Amino acid sequence: MRQLSTPVVLLCGALVSACDGGGGGTLIHEQSGGPETTVASSVQALASPALEASLACIETYVNAGTCDWAHWSELWEACKTYEHGVLEDGRLLEAVQAGSCTSAQWPALRAQLLSPQTQGVVVRESCDGDSLVTQEVGANGCHALAPGASYVDVPLGKTVTLHAGTNCAGDSVTVQDSTNLCETSFESGASTNENVRSLQVQEVQGPPSVYRYECTSAEPTCVRNYNSRLAALNQTHTVRIVRVNVAGRSTPSMAAIQRRVGEMDAFFAVASRNQLRLNLIQSQNFTATRNGCEAAKGDAVQAFGATSFLTMYVMPTGLCPVSNARAHKIFLNDNLLRSHVHETGHILGLAHGHVLPPGGKVLSYGDASTFMGKYSSDNYNLPQLHWLGWTRKEELMLVNPGIDSTGPVEVTLRPVDRNRDSTSPLRLGAVWDIPDSNERLFFAVPKSRLNDTNDIGGGAVFVYRAPKCDGCVSMDMGTRQVARFGPKATGEFAAAGLSFKPVAFESRFVQEGGKSVEEFTSVTLRIWRQAASATP
Repeated sequence: MRQLSTPVVLLCGALVSACDGGGGGTLIHEQSGGPETTVASSVQALASPALEASLACIETYVNAGTCDWAHWSELWEACKTYEHGVLEDGRLLEAVQAGSCTSAQWPALRAQLLSPQTQGVVVRESCDGDSLVTQEVGANGCHALAPGASYVDVPLGKTVTLHAGTNCAGDSVTVQDSTNLCETSFESGASTNENVRSLQVQEVQGPPSVYRYECTSAEPTCVRNYNSRLAALNQTHTVRIVRVNVAGRSTPSMAAIQRRVGEMDAFFAVASRNQLRLNLIQSQNFTATRNGCEAAKGDAVQAFGATSFLTMYVMPTGLCPVSNARAHKIFLNDNLLRSHVHETGHILGLAHGHVLPPGGKVLSYGDASTFMGKYSSDNYNLPQLHWLGWTRKEELMLVNPGIDSTGPVEVTLRPVDRNRDSTSPLRLGAVWDIPDSNERLFFAVPKSRLNDTNDIGGGAVFVYRAPKCDGCVSMDMGTRQVARFGPKATGEFAAAGLSFKPVAFESRFVQEGGKSVEEFTSVTLRIWRQAASATP
């Protein structure tokens, strides 16, 4: 059977300093020439000057033979890949890790990076998630299927009904997660393996929710959420654990891994306001016969191509340099809660949290206010919480109308903390849709008080730059922290054409660990458009 050229997106956990390209699966790039080149060329012609500059910078590394993992951090900073969603969605990073960012492959890779990314239903010939691809279906509707299907990859946001007959008729079963047909049956009880002849693809529909809202013309300060997959994302998801053993190596115990899954479920229960939960349906041990990181991963995936929303492969400590994620799988090189939440965040569509201090050095993965950075954290940051559908309409305020009509706007924010549901009338965040851009600024107060998680002080204000992510289908919701200041700061700060400063706060002192700690309940910001002569 013919293997289609399907991109595999893989992102690395940012908790250690090295990264591998692994987890099985091979990225096969589209070759130049043919109709794909015409499409890519038309997209390339529309690339912004800033994106073209970043691509030209990357090409200097390609031509020098240094578009590789050893030079990744340098390239990332020098070429400002963090400023462009198409360079941050995992495709460039995966190519670098796979050793395919070379002069010979650069034309095809460049075209691929500039081509719109879509997610389709992928059909495979064997009962594991890394086997040969035989067919890919992108559009909703009924599609014929050739005999021999044994595995179906279902992207987040889609539901697939598998039929034993042609034209989507006959015996059937509906699946929403990546599914091993060797262990799946039709409603009649007959096996689906190699017996599916057609499939129906449609969007996941969910019940009404205050977290899935629309912004009307009568609500000028409403902040639109462009995530089209909220109904599919916010439900109870199945989880399988595969504990991988390798001779001479130690893997965390199954009981310890199961406890971490329980802790992650508890985190999601609070942060999502009980919308997203985890259901651990199976725990399995696997002993790899090969000793290398990639070999052991590949063996484990082939042995356990499990049907679940998330399959968690816990590797022996020290066998692999990092944790990473792709499709419905995460590979963990430790059993830390932050690793579990970070890699699962990628599965949910989140990218990394960076820091871009004004005039300072870029700190990759440096945002401690999100689990998507490299430091200990308490939560995802506010742009990511909003993208996941974990904030209500009234909890955010779009400041563009006020600033455009009356000038300075004042907004009082309450701390995000763990994003527990609250009846407070105060906002969680203020948002500025950057004119002539597909990005936004989010103003938020991550924590009410200093704790032992990290050094973020109570009442500290963080300003993030994030994509609107209209049409995003992959690991795209990454953020850049562009300003950070305390609630008692007296100076003015600036980003993306705005100036802002804190003008008031409310706090109290509480006892914690025998010490008096200041706890902030609100911070009021004044936000206005920068003067034309001001430095951006």
